[in-house]
Amino acid sequence: MTINSDRFDIARTQYNRALDRLHEVVALDETDIIRDSMIQRFEFTYELGWKCMFYWLREQGENVLEMQRPILQAAFRCELIHDPKVWEEIKEQRDETSHTYNEAKAVSVAAFIRSHALAEFDALRVKFNSL
Repeated sequence: MTINSDRFDIARTQYNRALDRLHEVVALDETDIIRDSMIQRFEFTYELGWKCMFYWLREQGENVLEMQRPILQAAFRCELIHDPKVWEEIKEQRDETSHTYNEAKAVSVAAFIRSHALAEFDALRVKFNSL
């Protein structure tokens, strides 16, 4: 096993745990506290997801910079993800929530997590776990 493979395996395990934690909170009735927890878990699930993509891509010989957009593009090209536009929206939602708090935006992001992000995260888990 190479160093990159070790990093991928560790990141994949962390991603799976983070996604499990996100699922836990999504299953609860939404309150302000639950919403805040959901957004925080969404943020770290996204972060672990793109890092895991990076490690896998590097292991496959892809010379990709450790930057989110190039990684998402390469992940689409290598069929790790199915819809780069949804992943760009996930990135944008994550960026907005990590820098400020606005209740209307938090409600909107929580709805986005439920309607789009969770399914994308689940599809990535299936892909990662088949590798």
